[in-house]
Amino acid sequence: MKHLVTLLLALSLSFGILPISAFAIEQNDQEFEAYLKEIGWEKQDFIDFIENKEWYLEDFESVDELGMPLTEDGVQSVLKDFDLSREELNDLLVEWGDIEEGQDVLDSPYFLFNEDLETSVDFYLNGWEGTPIDDENLQQLLEEYNLESVEALEELLKENDDSLESYEYIEDLQWAVDFYINGDEYMEDEFADLFTEIGLTDEEMEKLFVHLETLNWEDPAFLDSMMLLGERMMAFEEFETADELTAEQIAEMLAIFTEMKQLLQIETKYYLVVEGEKQPISLDTLMTMDSTNGNDLVMDIYNTNGELLLDLVLTADMFGSELIQETGKDIQEAEKIVTEAPLAAKPPVKTIKGGELPKTATNHVGNTLAGLAIAATGILFFRRFRVKGI
Repeated sequence: MKHLVTLLLALSLSFGILPISAFAIEQNDQEFEAYLKEIGWEKQDFIDFIENKEWYLEDFESVDELGMPLTEDGVQSVLKDFDLSREELNDLLVEWGDIEEGQDVLDSPYFLFNEDLETSVDFYLNGWEGTPIDDENLQQLLEEYNLESVEALEELLKENDDSLESYEYIEDLQWAVDFYINGDEYMEDEFADLFTEIGLTDEEMEKLFVHLETLNWEDPAFLDSMMLLGERMMAFEEFETADELTAEQIAEMLAIFTEMKQLLQIETKYYLVVEGEKQPISLDTLMTMDSTNGNDLVMDIYNTNGELLLDLVLTADMFGSELIQETGKDIQEAEKIVTEAPLAAKPPVKTIKGGELPKTATNHVGNTLAGLAIAATGILFFRRFRVKGI
């Protein structure tokens, strides 16, 4: 399970800190051109379509994440397939938080493609149930991963603090086995550049993990406090500079940040790197800045004994202020996912799901707050997964 912590943190950091353009579809990408030809859309029409929903090409890593753009024809197909009226569909989407009261399905920023809507409605109405593990599919899994016997599988799971008894569905077991066998290779391929970019070393990650492992993530009161912070973060509207926040909002943000540090038992220091020299800067000053004038921001994270755990280098315009909201949602989703029954898990879909991906902005206090919460969320997943025996 230790490897799972690493991946979860890496995934969280990749969504929050890595510049969006690092892995983005380019307009002249040959695969993108082929995709447009396949769906019969003009390039500019497609770009206008997604931007109208506040999505951009740079939000997508590859064409594998794209589908058939959702139009009225797609909506009508879903209504027919699931025997719903337009009003019933909209009520369902309101219930699940995909649109607001009074909005229409086509107003939702979450449903860019037909596949999004079809998959979501199917799940909302019918749920999802995996394939129960039996001798036949278990043998197929053993052969697929070159495991000689069930005993070899059990040994692999045991090495990762896991067990066969934790799994009811073969899909869940296959995901875990694939990760345990290929996870390190995946990490190396996908995240080496990310860690280099933010200056995060293996030793620093290990020190952070060791520190966070000392916290009582199984204490309901601790988890409730994390959830409450997530709710408070979600209350912030999108912003780019502190000028857009009221005095009360700034005070609330500082309070959230302070409480987050107290929960995680850490302290932070900030520096702007100006002409190669680190210049200390206070959190209050960061709150009033709308730009670092092209200078990098360094955040040092210490435990309460004054030991440096890690330092992160956040280059100008690395990630957006709305990540505060998204991080709040992530913390809540972490709790929701691990406390629901496995069959309530939403099946994976081809297109990116969830809210908007972070856009470029300049509020650095939001960045630092989100960075801490992200790290906590990664460990929260780990701890709660372990509690549930997943």
